[in-house]
Amino acid sequence: MGAAEISEIAFEALLQARADPLFTTLTTYEAWRQEMGILRTFWASGEERLALLGVEEDGRLVAVARALRVPFHERKRWGGEGEGRGEVQDIALARPEEGLLAALLEAAEELFQAHGLSALGVSAWAPQQWPLLEQIGLSPYKRSVLLGWDVARPLPKAGHPDVVVRTAAPDQRPLLRRIQAASWGFFISPDFDRQEVLIGWLGDEPVGSTYLNRATGNLDFGVHVVRERWRCRVGTALLEAGRQRCLAWGLSRMTVVRVLRALTRINPSDRQA
Repeated sequence: MGAAEISEIAFEALLQARADPLFTTLTTYEAWRQEMGILRTFWASGEERLALLGVEEDGRLVAVARALRVPFHERKRWGGEGEGRGEVQDIALARPEEGLLAALLEAAEELFQAHGLSALGVSAWAPQQWPLLEQIGLSPYKRSVLLGWDVARPLPKAGHPDVVVRTAAPDQRPLLRRIQAASWGFFISPDFDRQEVLIGWLGDEPVGSTYLNRATGNLDFGVHVVRERWRCRVGTALLEAGRQRCLAWGLSRMTVVRVLRALTRINPSDRQA
């Protein structure tokens, strides 16, 4: 059993059959992934698709994946020489079998070597694929969750009634830095061309912020609240402001990515968030 390059039409057919809420067409999905690359995470990092791979059995596709070149943003624990690594994503298997997965990864490894990429990584959404990846010999490196909201539905909780959310201007970067420093301990500057930058105010006090991506509806780099206002529903007020803007823009969902700090468990702070 071996894998080979397949057409976009064949790849789409199998992915669409899964009814994945993130996947409509390959074009729209890859545009979303490219824009999510602003996060510079291990699974969203400004990808270049090298091939679509598939495994056939009795004339029908039973496994597919995207093979990508992605930049190295973090090389503390693994990596190789050069500016990129090979990454396999969006694996779909007709059956959770090690042989199907191994065929995809063997073909991907050959492809990456042909492109001068010595390091290989896999990002998998489906939990049933994780033990298969470990059986093949790949060790977990990072975990994250993508949280999503249907913006047509109200949030389950109301935000702080006295928090007013306003759109920030570029000259308010010092305020954003102060908020993030009080929440995260460091600062990532926004891209005002791509993000609607929101600040939550309690009277004259800036108490929270978030960067809502106009293309994806993602809250890029999360929601930040100054520590003395944690558990006061300031973050919920920012979420509601983001939801209203997504509705106005005609987006169907709003998302946020949280990188989990532990591989084998969910910390209390992650669970609360």
